Amino acid sequence: MTDSYSYLLIKAVLTLVFVLGVMGVVLYAVRYYMRRSGRGGGAKASSPIKLLSTFFIGQKKNLAIVEVAGEVLVLGITPNSITCLTKVERNEALQELRKLEPSRAIPFFNVFKGL
Repeated sequence: MTDSYSYLLIKAVLTLVFVLGVMGVVLYAVRYYMRRSGRGGGAKASSPIKLLSTFFIGQKKNLAIVEVAGEVLVLGITPNSITCLTKVERNEALQELRKLEPSRAIPFFNVFKGL
């Protein structure tokens, strides 16, 4: 064991910086790919499906309000099925629902949006 502790510390820190740098480049590449393919980092404006809001009901049970091709649907979502519960047709309700921001957890890659 001829290596000094300061040499080993510098070697460990440089290795950590290198690994974190590689991870950053990989995350950036995945984010770039997902944005180009339209799978993440925000929906494209031309997408026919828009999530208006989600509501937690119980363990693995949610309600989702979705706009599909101009129609607003309320969906019941469980691990085994997705059920259309109703179609919103009143103009006042439609305007209020379209104002809503999606109330869901922030996707992991949205953390990197500002980069």
